[in-house]
Amino acid sequence: MKRTVIACSIFEDELNSVLQDPAYDVDVKWLHAGLHCDLELLEKSLVKILDEVKDTAEGPRLLIGDGCLPQMKDLAKSYQIPVLSYKNCVESLIGVDKLRELERDKTMVITPAWIRKVFIAPDGVRQILGWDNTDLKINFGRYDRFLVLDFGLSPLTDEETMEFFDAVEVPIETMEMDLDRFKNVISEFLA
Repeated sequence: MKRTVIACSIFEDELNSVLQDPAYDVDVKWLHAGLHCDLELLEKSLVKILDEVKDTAEGPRLLIGDGCLPQMKDLAKSYQIPVLSYKNCVESLIGVDKLRELERDKTMVITPAWIRKVFIAPDGVRQILGWDNTDLKINFGRYDRFLVLDFGLSPLTDEETMEFFDAVEVPIETMEMDLDRFKNVISEFLA
């Protein structure tokens, strides 16, 4: 029987890349990225999927930051399944220490999926919270830059970068990274 992983689609490119390894037999149930903007909707979506898989999946796992929902650990405990032991997706990709180092000087560290699925997607934060570009500027204009981690899987296009910049008016830089650390995290998490 396949192991079921309930994952935030913010990880889609990275997780699909790691799961290409034939050692994994995993069925991924994707949560819509950006649901952490509406905690009630996130919990409702999680409970729905957990109820669907609780009796059919072999040892399901929650691959979502445990800081994305305040009661995440309690929810996972009530279903007796493990949850990723990182506060958010970026911590799991690069580690807590590296994230803190990169966040210095009012930098927000994100991945291309954050831009595509949360910030500029029509069904992202704009729809979830009813925001427009002014709201994005008010809420994210406090940063001096956005640092986009590029794992070489699906780099941002120039058009996506410009659309995001137009929405937040904060400089955007890119840093190339590898998936070695995340591969280890997933290997341990799915063991």
